[in-house]
Amino acid sequence: MSSSGLRCAPDEEYGRPEPCRCAPCSASRCSSFPIPLLIIVVIFLNYMPFVLWELERGRELAIVITLIIIFHLLLAFVALSWGWTSFTDPGVPPERWQRQMAATAVTSQVEFRICRKSGLYKPPRSHYCSVTKRLTLNMDHFCPWVVNTVGFYNRKFFLLFLIYTCLTLFYTLIATAPRLPAMFEWALELGEKGRWLPGIANAVVLVVMLVVDVILLALLVPFLVVHLRMAVKNQTTIDGDRFPQYDLGPRRNLQQVFGSSLAVWWLPLYFKGPDGDGVHWPCKPEVTVPASCSHGLECDQAPLTSIPPTEQAFEQ
Repeated sequence: MSSSGLRCAPDEEYGRPEPCRCAPCSASRCSSFPIPLLIIVVIFLNYMPFVLWELERGRELAIVITLIIIFHLLLAFVALSWGWTSFTDPGVPPERWQRQMAATAVTSQVEFRICRKSGLYKPPRSHYCSVTKRLTLNMDHFCPWVVNTVGFYNRKFFLLFLIYTCLTLFYTLIATAPRLPAMFEWALELGEKGRWLPGIANAVVLVVMLVVDVILLALLVPFLVVHLRMAVKNQTTIDGDRFPQYDLGPRRNLQQVFGSSLAVWWLPLYFKGPDGDGVHWPCKPEVTVPASCSHGLECDQAPLTSIPPTEQAFEQ
């Protein structure tokens, strides 16, 4: 087999993103579903003191209502981002591309890599998810908090989910801080009047809200920084920095996550999808890679094969 190197395919050869599709349900995904219920608990812990109690307390209503409206807008972005991350198919190698590679393998002198577990031709940066049992394009990791694999087509929403969650937690703490002494005193009065929760339970809820929000921010902000840094450098959790040829600069790297239009990066909606198709990846012009990369196939040192996948593999 030929081992000659060549440059990655030019930009005009890259495919367009697929239409947005719903991620298929599976027993393995459903087994992780109880974990997102903790998100509802955190929302409830914040919603009760920040919204319901403040409205009942009735102090400075104009300011309170304004703060509550902003809170609901942020919460809506969190919910939308979570929903799109959870329900969007992260992407698998298209069947038409698989058949094209099978036909090319018959006559080509280039060795093509096949995923041993799925039996499919393996595009660069794709990995097999052991939870969903699928070969996923540009796989980053499986996240039980969204009950889905984070991959090429839903990575934008995962990052937005982290961003808006951190913003909502930070906003709640900042907006609560000036009124915290009065809120704590009022929470104790609620218990004495037998409203909401008995005894000091209302005050305990307020304290737990603050502690949980601070802990979550302390955990999520570094996590968000790491994932944003990887997106800026065109890296993933699995690939790390092993493939510097894909680093095209911050703007082009982020377009492969958020899409080509900067105006809609902040919106948790699909629009035209990310820039590219998750199969063909542009490289730096000065970097040479194995010939198989020009066909959209893996370029690392893993075992290669020229045996076409089975028909059963196409149907997965």
